[in-house]
Amino acid sequence: MVVRVKNPIKQILASNSPLGIKIIALSLLLVLVSAAPIMLYIIFGPADGNPIGLGLLFAVGALVGHLGFLVGLLLLIRDHYFRRK
Repeated sequence: MVVRVKNPIKQILASNSPLGIKIIALSLLLVLVSAAPIMLYIIFGPADGNPIGLGLLFAVGALVGHLGFLVGLLLLIRDHYFRRK
């Protein structure tokens, strides 16, 4: 039995949603992906470890993800208030 796993990024980009929603979804996915290594290290790593690189990865990923969320939110506001269809 073969299980097909669909790519979530392709599913987000191919959806029939506004561009702002797509950017918000991709940004939240980026935050999750950047937080996953440090969460796994906390769960399975040594108790006295100090993962500086993983912390920096999470910090940069969270910053970029939140900026993307802000851009997506601004695009949604622009589409709602300033573009009459």
